[in-house]
Amino acid sequence: MKIDDVIHGFRLVRLEEIAEAEGRAYTFVHEKTGARLFFLETADDNKVFSISFRTPPVDDTGVAHIVEHSVLCGSRKYPLKEPFVELVKGSLNTFLNAMTFPDKTMYPVASRNDRDFQNLMDVYLDAVFYPAMRTNPQVLMQEGWHYELDDADAPLRYSGVVYNEMKGALSAPDDLLGSRIMAALYPDTTYGCESGGDPDAIPGLTQEMFLDFHARYYHPSNSYIYLYGDLDIEEKLAYLDSAYLSHFERIPVPSRIDRQQPFAGQVKAEYFYPIGTEEPLEENSFLSLNWVIGDTSDRKRVMALQILDHALLRMQGAPLRQALIDAGLGRDVDSNYESDVLQPFFSIVVSKSETGRADEFVRVVKETLRKLADGGLDHTLVQASLNTLEFRLRESDFGSSPKGLIYGIRMMKTWLYDGTPEDYLRYEDVLAALKEGLESGYFEQVIRESFLENPHEALVTLTPSRTLGAEREVAQEKILAEKKAAMSADEIAAVMDSCAALRAAQEEPDTEEALASIPILARSDIRKEAEQLPLDVRDCAGTKVLFSDLETNGIVYLNFYFPMSAVAQEDLPYAYLLAEMFGAVDTARHSYAELAMLRSLYTGGIGADIVAYTRAGEPDSLAPRFKLRAKVLKENLPRLFDLLAEIMTESDFSGAKRIREIVDEEKTGMELSLQRAANQVVAARIAGYLMPSGCYTEVGGLPFHDFLRTFKDDFAARHEEMQAAFARIIPQIFNRNDLMVSITAPAADYETVATGLADFQSKLSGAEFPVASYTWEIAARNEGLMTQSRVQYVAKGANFIKLGYSYTGVLRVLETLLRYDYFWTRIRVQGGAYGAMTQFNRNGFMVFASYRDPNLAETFAVLDETPDYVRTFDVSDREMDKFIIGTMSNVDAPLTSQMKGDMAATFHLRGITWEDRQRAREEILTAQQADVRALADMIEAAMRADVRCVLGGEEKIRANEALFGGIRPALRT
Repeated sequence: MKIDDVIHGFRLVRLEEIAEAEGRAYTFVHEKTGARLFFLETADDNKVFSISFRTPPVDDTGVAHIVEHSVLCGSRKYPLKEPFVELVKGSLNTFLNAMTFPDKTMYPVASRNDRDFQNLMDVYLDAVFYPAMRTNPQVLMQEGWHYELDDADAPLRYSGVVYNEMKGALSAPDDLLGSRIMAALYPDTTYGCESGGDPDAIPGLTQEMFLDFHARYYHPSNSYIYLYGDLDIEEKLAYLDSAYLSHFERIPVPSRIDRQQPFAGQVKAEYFYPIGTEEPLEENSFLSLNWVIGDTSDRKRVMALQILDHALLRMQGAPLRQALIDAGLGRDVDSNYESDVLQPFFSIVVSKSETGRADEFVRVVKETLRKLADGGLDHTLVQASLNTLEFRLRESDFGSSPKGLIYGIRMMKTWLYDGTPEDYLRYEDVLAALKEGLESGYFEQVIRESFLENPHEALVTLTPSRTLGAEREVAQEKILAEKKAAMSADEIAAVMDSCAALRAAQEEPDTEEALASIPILARSDIRKEAEQLPLDVRDCAGTKVLFSDLETNGIVYLNFYFPMSAVAQEDLPYAYLLAEMFGAVDTARHSYAELAMLRSLYTGGIGADIVAYTRAGEPDSLAPRFKLRAKVLKENLPRLFDLLAEIMTESDFSGAKRIREIVDEEKTGMELSLQRAANQVVAARIAGYLMPSGCYTEVGGLPFHDFLRTFKDDFAARHEEMQAAFARIIPQIFNRNDLMVSITAPAADYETVATGLADFQSKLSGAEFPVASYTWEIAARNEGLMTQSRVQYVAKGANFIKLGYSYTGVLRVLETLLRYDYFWTRIRVQGGAYGAMTQFNRNGFMVFASYRDPNLAETFAVLDETPDYVRTFDVSDREMDKFIIGTMSNVDAPLTSQMKGDMAATFHLRGITWEDRQRAREEILTAQQADVRALADMIEAAMRADVRCVLGGEEKIRANEALFGGIRPALRT
């Protein structure tokens, strides 16, 4: 292809080699419609397609978010209620989702199977251009909002998937603060609107506004089409043109993103958030200082600010972070640099503070930044942060997310605003310029221009209120009561009829003809054998090594599994605290700030956690390990081993000031993350009711917050107790006896790693310790955990092995069935929750849980009726094949080299062999409807065990107190 060639209606306007992405970039424009298309040709078989639209909202109704949900509810060629769900059930996709951003909506899919990839593209293209939402008003009712009324005498309510999703999202105070920051910084542009939707504004969205938004923005002339990977581009261009784009004409689309005019000076905004009646008002405010900075097209400045964010605020002992902590302004400091918008913004946030300290907060921030800009910036510190960013860019390891997907999101930073799409795929030129800028004062200049001389600044505070939550609910009830009072009897009947009609439509199954419209693969398209994960068990100077011979681009991935069998039960909270403090205190040779800098200079990261491993099929087994994770370039291995040995053997835990800071940070972090991790919290609580490993893990869960709270309240005594506990447990944990190490690297690098490992382990204790005994209370407490959330997370679980059943691969199929059929229909579509999860583990643990759920007792009823669904499960052979294929897309999710090494080591630790995995695979691939129905008795026994836990709103839990063995605040104050 040559520049200006027209291929199937697309003109090639740019052709570039992108060394950093190991690919060639083609930029096209569709002649007839003006649709933009970018293709990154690489050898990667994990192909990615995305179609995106510039979708600037003008209010807080969440219309962009609701349309994103709604276009996936049926279309011209695929007249089903939920084509998206049918794809999830029956595709080998490696990614399938849609995402609403403040100014764009993206619809990306990925697959390694060519036929599957084409199917996914077609369903998504038909969805965005020809959605059923344009003729079916029930789609807005279901996905957005509607009046809920079952009885003429009952109060009117709001419901809807996005409505309830955003009630949950904005229940987290830090998420609420983020929304209010953007409103303060961009009062005159689209960025001041809540693109996800504010629950108070969502009911203002009319059907007309909903349809108008789609008609205005979902047109090829406003589209950005992205293709990535090893694919036939001419074939895709021909398909795109003939099947879709040629049927449209070019039109002007008023989607340009306007710029916020700079402020003349700092603006101030105060907002409030609800807290529980038992939570303190004191030291519970958030203070934030925020700036709009430059333009996202300025790659050098964007990357410089990413580096400064890490260097000044995110590293342990970072100077601006430390200045704020030392000033006693709050218990934790956070920052956010958002560069995925036209005009990026930077936020510094202090939590657990007082609104009255806002001026002092601003003073400390400005004085510290001024000192740094005027010669106080440590260039080695900046170099360390630059190295961290460079390591991540070169590693290009995005875990379970396809590399091509992340590239596609990254390039929208410029493409969406009419810039060159491939700009953010390049980084070598910017890294070189920033390295030069280290010594020329560039970073000091960025500090001055971005923070000290920049008038576009907002001081935003978030203050707690004990009455706001109740006042908000009363106000909403009043509004709804007034709306109902203004309705005639006929209008009330019409609302009830529309609710009944919606439920009937939701309950009506798709026809076989409609289901057949979704193309699916065959079971024969799936490989028969489980992937062989390379693992060679070796010995290195007495240490068991789990070696995975894999190509890693010069990086060595190491996991150290230290035994914890000698740690006494009463010392376990201190073991979890040790994991949080690993590398975060001074050593005999370095301050904790220096250690953080050395980690960033010479490694790709070091992390610690505690994992309570169980053996497959043995629910009462327990093999806890203190797991250290590290990654490093091969040439820096000696530095890594030296750092690890220093931290393990020379850490000084006597400094009261530093220990107090860590305790405050960890306690605050748990409080802020509670809403986002709520479904994990309830699942972990249930595991703690049922199994020793669950009890062990739960020591680091909600009880750990209680431990930190009492530590803080009685600091002097607890600090002394901690030092004594650490003196006991550090030799017990950092011990070469029974140490296991996993190494993921090429075979040619093994001897280099082994030499360093042998020297490292010689520095560890070799003392022998008796195995500790544990006494766990295995009992269902069936708790209601109260928060100020406006939604619930409702869970039931059991251990099916203890109930007399065994693990089978068919349970993986049942996970797919429940999540995307029964629970999707009953909990999400009909119940209005955002979603539901299922999990079956080889140790027998199982859990069902809803997510951002407006209901409580009703969801328990749905869970209790699950056995009936399983027992009567009956679908066509084609539908059964679809569920099998959807299950295998999760089983065969692509793994990075690091993930393969981690998984191989975990299987070894849990006693899961390739033969076990192959047996489960065969059980999945050969599963029939009768095999699913045979699981009904197991599910019934699990639900009858009645092991439950809910985290949710205080009012809702108190109203359902009879369902629980006890209720309590989720986090005690």
